[in-house]
Amino acid sequence: MAYILALLFLIGIFGIAQHLYKQKRKDSVKQMLEIATHSATSSVAEKKDDSPTERLLRKSSKGVVLAAMLDKNILFKALAIIFVVLTVQILESLEILVLSQTMKVLILFIFIASIILLPNRIKNMIISSRVKRISEDLPFVIDMMAVCVQSGMTIENAIRYLAVNTATINPDISVLLTRVIMKMEVSGMSEALDMLNEEVPSQEVRMLASTLQQSIKFGSSVYMVLLDLSKEMREMQLLAIDEKVSGLAAKMSLPMIVFIMFPILALVGGPGFIRMVALWPS
Repeated sequence: MAYILALLFLIGIFGIAQHLYKQKRKDSVKQMLEIATHSATSSVAEKKDDSPTERLLRKSSKGVVLAAMLDKNILFKALAIIFVVLTVQILESLEILVLSQTMKVLILFIFIASIILLPNRIKNMIISSRVKRISEDLPFVIDMMAVCVQSGMTIENAIRYLAVNTATINPDISVLLTRVIMKMEVSGMSEALDMLNEEVPSQEVRMLASTLQQSIKFGSSVYMVLLDLSKEMREMQLLAIDEKVSGLAAKMSLPMIVFIMFPILALVGGPGFIRMVALWPS
């Protein structure tokens, strides 16, 4: 066991040294890039491995920020593994915990797999739940946009108004609309809607972006189009709920067989079986 711990300790030290070396190289490259112009640095900053949805939701979700930090922090993972190994060793030396060699290896393997795989899974789960919430609340926001347009606002002013007033309803939608406004001020409304269509993997968001694109392109009245769009989204959500409800019958068949059918069979056939056993010659 001592050889295994020493080997794990050396692997951890090697990982930490490699991480520090890479971090030092990144800092030197960052210092070199700071000499360039602001436009060059902004273009380099856009080239990241993170998805656009993750970069967007980081502004409104601390869970995404924490999960992404744990997923990419190699130093933290190495220190956590070393801490667990040393903790198990200390508990064994104090005779508080007694484990076999196989159990120690199994615990170490489970912990390493968890610390490597779980942060990314948790991050993806948070992103999926946030995108789902955006899709669920979007019909209400579209109704508000239609009311703003009917009152005399332009689409641009309506988006600015909603970006401020939807922060208490859904912070993710507020951040999304704020990003659309920033892109719209730089590149125009058309490119801002294209960015909206690409960044959020939601059918409802893409429907909204394409509807506004068609309204801008063909100059059609957007009030009734927005009302029809929100109605269509609600119908899609109701169909999804109906589909889930219809699938409950198949999912509930197994629990009903296990927890209802078998007890009923025991209650009905139990007394007769007991009488048969009583009549058997001993």
